Amino acid sequence: MNIINQQLPFIKGFSIAVLFSILLLLIRISKVESYFFLFLVWNLFLACIPYGITTILSFRKIHQNRFLFGIGFVCWLAFLPNAPYILTDLQHIRLSSLQSVWFDVLLILSFAINGLIVGFASLRTMQKLLQEHFSKKTTNLITHLTLLLCGFGIYMGRILRWNSWDLIQNPMDVLGDIFQRIIFPIEHINTWAFTIGFGSFLIITYRLIQHYQKEYN
Repeated sequence: MNIINQQLPFIKGFSIAVLFSILLLLIRISKVESYFFLFLVWNLFLACIPYGITTILSFRKIHQNRFLFGIGFVCWLAFLPNAPYILTDLQHIRLSSLQSVWFDVLLILSFAINGLIVGFASLRTMQKLLQEHFSKKTTNLITHLTLLLCGFGIYMGRILRWNSWDLIQNPMDVLGDIFQRIIFPIEHINTWAFTIGFGSFLIITYRLIQHYQKEYN
């Protein structure tokens, strides 16, 4: 119960932010009479899964069991790219009319920022859990590699149209696409440019938030 109580302030604040996003979505549906952006709700739900996983892993009996923690970490890593992925939904702005474009920017950004926040909250919890198993230096290295992998995961989702569930449903096809890009990096230079670009953005943003927290805590 202590774990849940510790997270209640964040959960309450995040819930208010999500309700604001949903309110914007309902206003758009009412005014434009289009359900097109309903997919944002599903994307945000997927973004929340890593937070749920780290909440479960926070229970001492689970994260002290290396086997359970390892399985949980892999599952968490598979779903984490869904959190920053919503940023790429900004591409749908090109479909907006002149009358709705700025409202649509606000709508998508509200969902995207919520996804980024809950993803970073999950990463922060995982970072604390990793420090119980590894040194601070190793934990920081894993954190940075994780954010780079998120950049790669976003590419897999947005460009190649794979999702986290495909790791279970079509593992060989997904792994084939991954290994092809590892073995022939020059032929897939756009993959790595996308990965490094988004990964670096996530690293810089996360580190800035960490720095702010250290300065004012």
